[in-house]
Amino acid sequence: MRSPFTRAVLPTLLALVLATAGTPAAAGDGARIPERSFAPGTHDVPVPGPQGAKQLPALTPVPRDALTLALRRGTLTGAEYALRRAQSVFHAATVRARFGDVVSPDPASVTMIFRDLAIRIGDLPADLQKVARSVLARPTDGAADPYGDGYTVAEALPQCAGSWCVHYVTTTVDAPPAVDVSPANGIPDQVDATLTTMSEVWAKEITEYGYRQPKPDITSANPGPDGNIDVYLADIGDYAYGYCASDDPNLESPTYLYYDMSAFCVFDNDYSPAQYPTTSGIPALQVTAAHEFFHAVQAAYDWFEDNWLMEGTSTWMEDEVYDGVNDNVGYLPYGQLGKPRIPVDKGSGYAMYGNWIFYRFLSEAFGPTPGTPDPTVINDIWAYADGSAVGQDDYSTQAAARVISERGLVFRWEYANFGMYNVAPRLFYEEGATYPAPPMTRSFTVTKANGGASGSVTMDHLTNAYIEFRRGSGVTTGAKLEIGLNLPPYKTGPEVSAVVFRTDGTAKFLVYGVPKDGDLTIKVPFAKGTVSRVVLVLTNASTRFSCWTGTVYSCAGSPRDDGWLYYYAAYLLN
Repeated sequence: MRSPFTRAVLPTLLALVLATAGTPAAAGDGARIPERSFAPGTHDVPVPGPQGAKQLPALTPVPRDALTLALRRGTLTGAEYALRRAQSVFHAATVRARFGDVVSPDPASVTMIFRDLAIRIGDLPADLQKVARSVLARPTDGAADPYGDGYTVAEALPQCAGSWCVHYVTTTVDAPPAVDVSPANGIPDQVDATLTTMSEVWAKEITEYGYRQPKPDITSANPGPDGNIDVYLADIGDYAYGYCASDDPNLESPTYLYYDMSAFCVFDNDYSPAQYPTTSGIPALQVTAAHEFFHAVQAAYDWFEDNWLMEGTSTWMEDEVYDGVNDNVGYLPYGQLGKPRIPVDKGSGYAMYGNWIFYRFLSEAFGPTPGTPDPTVINDIWAYADGSAVGQDDYSTQAAARVISERGLVFRWEYANFGMYNVAPRLFYEEGATYPAPPMTRSFTVTKANGGASGSVTMDHLTNAYIEFRRGSGVTTGAKLEIGLNLPPYKTGPEVSAVVFRTDGTAKFLVYGVPKDGDLTIKVPFAKGTVSRVVLVLTNASTRFSCWTGTVYSCAGSPRDDGWLYYYAAYLLN
């Protein structure tokens, strides 16, 4: 453990830092990303992931229950756990009757839970493989889908347009409302609305943004009328807004070495306010289609990819296709805007949905002008994550690092900038006025009497901590804060920023170079009459992992730089 500063050692430390640190680079008032100075040769790039062998992402985490306990004790294998968890989506009571206290899965996690099962189906014994196929069956499989949402009557004629088909029934609880007004064409309006919505989603995600089309499913046992993407309407309001799954035979093929799969999707049959009190009706259909269809697109790249990339970019896509709905803003308190101390790449809970803001940040950071995002950044990340026969098969953080490197910067710098600009989202993001500002890790009032404040914070990988210094009594018009920092070695990920909030409502963004040993001193404005507060931003930008150890982080890896202590001591120069 490293020792914190004391006032007595500050002059010696300051001399050392002046001799070794790069010159701090300061940003102006605009929302453009500043460059960061760094210790040459010490910034790291994620190591390449494995090629050829299928590596499995971690199982989607849920609160502890009888199934997680059985998995931990070894009475269930990972594949058997995935099967029982997928069964619990629609038949939680049946699974509880056998295993005990089993939680109902979060509606937002259904796609990932079904993905967990689909990619592990080959690890099940033959009798359970048959059960798994029935869980993953399509609604039109009917009696072959006893564990899911199978139709109990024959479907109506599927309605197809472009490269998609919408399936539905006209009776039973799965039938959409029979209303046929706009247009009056003999087809329920909900089916027409789904066709229209799919057209809009396809136009944005495939035609305009240039993503790969979902893979044809013609080799599946029940591909629908053709190889195009199939959307099934069913009464799933008690379980999910929608989900996508895969019955691609390549999932069970021992000779297919790649990760790209076909997929189909299921949407609710009416999005009734009774079942969807937060967002219902057409807006609910729209954001569900934008999100879930993008999962089908992702499957054509890599159905095995890290959860935070899959869910984060799908949630980001909701706002890209339907900018006016803004349902995804509700997840921001669970991501790094609300919980900056939770790693951005954590692939569990609502964090992986709330961290769509990281992808929004990248698109805006590399946009041609402030307020004009460049969505192709995310497209490029998926191009590197591509696990098909023509892809490079990078894992999530690695793919993002390559895309940022191609634009002349370094992932850790951009992640640190992300943490810095999140302090004042209204001043950076195009829609930032509606975003929450992150909570302060510590807050101090600096006065002439107390002369400053000090402390420490434990930092995990890809997290940010915010130390707030408010101006108190006795601070003069020429005051500054001198902040001494005792950080871990630069190779472990530390970066430093500061945001100076002025009394007129503007802010100044400052970034600082961190030397190899992590020790530096910075000075920031703190004047009476012009500065209201200063926020010190401490960042652990490490992307070093030991991959494929079964965690919920990047490459299912164990972070190598968690638990570092970051010390700070601020002194008033009055």
